[in-house]
Parts: sequence; C-alpha cells; structure tokens
Amino acid sequence: MSNPALHAGELNGLRIAIASDSLQRRAQLQSILERSGLRVVMSEPFSELFINKLEQKQAMVLILDIDSQIEREVDFLEHLLDRSPIPTIFNDVSALPLNTPADRAAGYGKLLRKIAELTGRSIEHIAADPATNQLTIPPQGDAGLARNVWVLGASLGGPQTIKRFLHALPGDLPVAFILAQHLGENFVSLLADQLNRVSAFQVMTPRVGHVLRHGQVVVAPVDDRLVINPIGALELHPQSDRGSYRPSIDRILMDVAVRYGGASGAIIFTGMGDDGVAGCRAIASAGGQVWAQDADSCVISAMPDAVRASGAVSREGSPETLAAGLIEYLRERGR
Repeated sequence: MSNPALHAGELNGLRIAIASDSLQRRAQLQSILERSGLRVVMSEPFSELFINKLEQKQAMVLILDIDSQIEREVDFLEHLLDRSPIPTIFNDVSALPLNTPADRAAGYGKLLRKIAELTGRSIEHIAADPATNQLTIPPQGDAGLARNVWVLGASLGGPQTIKRFLHALPGDLPVAFILAQHLGENFVSLLADQLNRVSAFQVMTPRVGHVLRHGQVVVAPVDDRLVINPIGALELHPQSDRGSYRPSIDRILMDVAVRYGGASGAIIFTGMGDDGVAGCRAIASAGGQVWAQDADSCVISAMPDAVRASGAVSREGSPETLAAGLIEYLRERGR
C-alpha cells in the first residue's frame, strides 16, 4: 500500500517516459516511480518508433537507461536530441540488481532528486525504506508546480475588472493564471505592478526559465509568444503571425488547452471583438472550464458575448461572482 504522504509531493502526477532495452529495468523503474507518485506514460525500448511516439505522450521528463551497448544507439540519440525539447536523464541502473536493498533505495532516491532538480521542484528530503524500496517525499503544500492553469482574457476595461477579480481571491488558491490583456507593449510591466499591489497572488511579467507555480499571475507579453514547456517553465518565442489582437488570447488559450487539458480554464472579461472564441472552444474540447463576465458588469460586452454565442460558456457573472465560483470549483475539485 502506498504512503499517503506521497500524493502531496511536488512530483505527484509528473509525466515520465522510460526508454530501456531491458524489460527488467523498465519494470523496476516504473514500479518505484509510480509508487512515489509519478505517472509513467511510456516505457519501451529505445528506438526510432519510441522517439516518434514521445511527443504524443506529453512526457515532462525522459529517463534514458544506458549501458555498455549505447554506441549502437548513437544515431537514435542524436535524433532524439535534435527533435525533442523534453529534459533527459541518462540513468545507468545496470548495477542495481546486484546491490543490496538499501543501495537500491538510495539509488532510486538519487534519481528522484535529479527529476526534482530538472523540473524546478523543491525536495529537501527523501526517506528511503530499504525493505520495500519505498521513497517517502514530504508534502510541499500548494506552492508546487502549477497543475491548474487558467487564462484570463480581457480588452477594453480589462485592467480595472481584473483588479476586482484578483482582489477577491485568496493567495493560497491552487491555480496559476496567464493574463492575456490587449494593451500596448510599454504597459505590460506597469499593469503587472498595479495588479501585484491589489492581489494576494504574485503578479509578474514572464521570465524565461521561470517555473510557473500556483499563486502566480503571468501577464502575457505583446510582441513574443508565451509558451509553457513540458516541465512547466516559461519560454518566449518569436511571433509566427501578426494578427489583429496583441497578445492573441486565442493563441494562449490553445497552448494552455494542449498543455493542461482538463486542468485548464478560461475566463473572458470585458472587451471588444471576438478574440478568445476559438481558444475557448479548444479549452472546452480539452475538458477545461470556460466562464465569462456577464454583460451588465462589462465596460463593453462584445468579447464575452461572442464566447457565449459559441456555446462554450458554463458559468457567468460579475468579477466578484466569478472569483467566488472559482474558489468553490477548485476546492471541490481538490477533494
């Protein structure tokens, strides 16, 4: 029976892929990782087929089990490094079957620490039980890597509306936000600073490499495309297109839908135009929530009205009502 403490750790649910030519080693790795709260989404021999399937599995870390025969796999390895952005751990466990249970537990503990460091987690201590190879990870609370990520989309009238919404939220709510507000490039930092003063959340402009965590709001840039990579770290990519809206709420919503699936959400606030309609459909199709500000509380309701007309909206209300609804929804989801 697994230790209940594992389910509160920062590694809980992390998606892992394992590549090894040894069925025994794959089974050993999968067993210890899953008992420690991680999720093994792929465990196969290292091959061209494995590399082709890797992206579809949305793994956050690849464990590549190496041995003395690695020379014959150099071509595959070069192909992997060229094509895949997924962080890779080169793990030599070939000697583990010959070691004592205590050595095996210590070795697996070291592997978990590598995974934690690579993905920006904080694990101060891992207790190993040599009798069972069980690795106990102490709880880290809600300060861990963001699992629930919602996009806040707004245009005309948005800054004051978003202030009202964020002001009504407690800082310990298990969610991170990406704010996609139509505005000029020079106002991104100013908006983040103003929102940070009235919110219990940490509001910031994106920093490359920053690992997104619950209790944070990232204000999307205007001229760069904000991307959250497989380990939850922020990246800024050149814009491939220059549409009518900057930043593109649709583009951000689509990226978040792919990355977070049913743990994603969207709230469309006051604004002109129809930016967000296609992205909200993507969120809904992925199993996420789509909410909208009601027309009566908007400065202008064209943008939330367009999303409502798409049929994707499941809840609406004033900024304060939506904040109260989100508190209730996330707390119910966490039970």
